[in-house]
Amino acid sequence: VDDKRKTMTSAALFFGSMLLAFGPTIAILSLLIYKKAQLVIVVTTSAFAFLLSALLASMVWWIFNLLGLNNPVFIILPAVVAQFFLRCGFVSLYHKVEDVIETSVRSHEEQRSRENNNGDDAPPQDWTETARLRLELNDWACGIAAGTGFGGMHAILLYGTLLASESGNVGTLYQESCPAMPAVLLSAINALLFSLLDILWMLFTFFGMRLRKSGGSSNVVGGFGSLFGYSKKSGSLSLGICIISHLAASFATIPNIVTAGCMYSIPLLVVIVAITFFSFRAGVYNIYLPANQRRRAVVAEEHTD
Repeated sequence: VDDKRKTMTSAALFFGSMLLAFGPTIAILSLLIYKKAQLVIVVTTSAFAFLLSALLASMVWWIFNLLGLNNPVFIILPAVVAQFFLRCGFVSLYHKVEDVIETSVRSHEEQRSRENNNGDDAPPQDWTETARLRLELNDWACGIAAGTGFGGMHAILLYGTLLASESGNVGTLYQESCPAMPAVLLSAINALLFSLLDILWMLFTFFGMRLRKSGGSSNVVGGFGSLFGYSKKSGSLSLGICIISHLAASFATIPNIVTAGCMYSIPLLVVIVAITFFSFRAGVYNIYLPANQRRRAVVAEEHTD
């Protein structure tokens, strides 16, 4: 009876921890993304971007190891910098693809307009299939999709190995860094928090790269939800928040190398997630979409009504 009870407890811990770590990613994928092929492509390519950042960081770690640089600082810095540049590179590539799609859509709509002028029957030009495509390819949808792909792959690499190793064990693994909590649960909490941060960082990156590309506008009135403003400097500030909060979150995990260090690292990570979310909500939430995408959303609401 005791062995059966232990097995059931381990199974409950295993599945509960798995849902804790991957729950947000699975929920976003199933509710928002999987029905739209364009967003599935964004998720897949952003996950690949994270793999490239992990490869780049590993190459730097290998060089540092040869030089005898094994300090946590030399482990954290390459990973943070590699992820930052791959995030920016992914968004830059997305903007280039977006420009190509916009050009193709504009050409298609001009052709449809000429057909209408020649007397052919066609749907109204303000709400066509191409307009729906433009509506789906907005910074909100693609930013969340890209953050989900990036963060989902991050969570898999961060947590997947431990979860797989624990799946066949009857007992429960504990670590000195957190003697009061099973290792599989501790790692699940870390994976969850970093997944949420990855989505916020990707949203900040979309906003920052968009402003650095377009230059923004000085006509935006400041206030809660738009405190950062809408200028090129605001874009640089958003990218700066990404790298600073990522460094803070990574250094917050260092206490895990000492006994009971999780009592400090987990609260620190929660505070960093809260501050990053508040920065996004107060700084850019109300002005996140560029003007042309906001106009499409208004048109969509009018036609939905």
